[in-house]
Amino acid sequence: MKNHNSNHSNHIVMKPLKSAGLFLIAASLFSLSIAHSNESNSTSPASSAAINAKTNAQTNDQTQLNQQQVDALVVKLDELSHFDSDLQAQLYLQQKHREKGDLLYKAVVYRQDENDRLMMMFIKPKSDAGKGYLVIEKNLFLYTPSTGSWARVSEDRISGTDSNMADFDDWNLAKEYNARYIDTVKLGKFSVHHLTLESKPGLQVKTPKLELWIDTEKAHTLKMQEFALSGRLLRTTYRTQWRLVKEGTNQQHYFPMETRIYDEVEKGNQTTMVFDKITLNDLPSKIFTKAWLESKSR
Repeated sequence: MKNHNSNHSNHIVMKPLKSAGLFLIAASLFSLSIAHSNESNSTSPASSAAINAKTNAQTNDQTQLNQQQVDALVVKLDELSHFDSDLQAQLYLQQKHREKGDLLYKAVVYRQDENDRLMMMFIKPKSDAGKGYLVIEKNLFLYTPSTGSWARVSEDRISGTDSNMADFDDWNLAKEYNARYIDTVKLGKFSVHHLTLESKPGLQVKTPKLELWIDTEKAHTLKMQEFALSGRLLRTTYRTQWRLVKEGTNQQHYFPMETRIYDEVEKGNQTTMVFDKITLNDLPSKIFTKAWLESKSR
């Protein structure tokens, strides 16, 4: 976040993790990292054609979706991203920066989809403890405990990482985008529907164009690419380690426990998000207030 870059000396410099301590990057993510690198390095039309031909040849499910099925799938993605109960989770953010090295943050995330509220409070490193982000009615506020001040911010990158607040929110794709089916292909071992989404005329959205790769079996979004209005690729995201999280007695949701984000503008920068200890229960409304976060910093 441009408005809130911290001095590098204030952050934890990552060392190799020798145990399960904070988190381990799963082997599946490593494979996706290699695949992403190979895709990025393929620049010639001939190479792209060869990759596409190979990918299509590997497709197990050649079922084509019509427009009605595409629209229904997008609605389902919105539904799967929404929780009726409030969510609380521990979050670990690992930022790999080509110049600053590796940084690690630990935070607690509180999310209330019913009222579009989100609170993120940092725990580690010590220099950032008590810092937090609060989303109320689509407005984003940053709290800095060292000065005891709040600031409304427009750029929503989290502590200078490649993650942003949209990575922690539910979706409203059906209202904001027109979706179009591209193909059914293979992504690793998964059969996926590849869709492209463009923002509807007259709507202001954060990302004008999206491409999604959606698991044909469970409708999990395994890969996402975000594009600027010019068509330039901005970010590539892989979402893995989906885990069943129960909500109440009759509802259940799958949640991506690990997400890896690649910065396609500043090559070499990437962020890994790992969630842990997810609970789905009603939270006190006071958590989603400025006063509550301020009280945690005293």
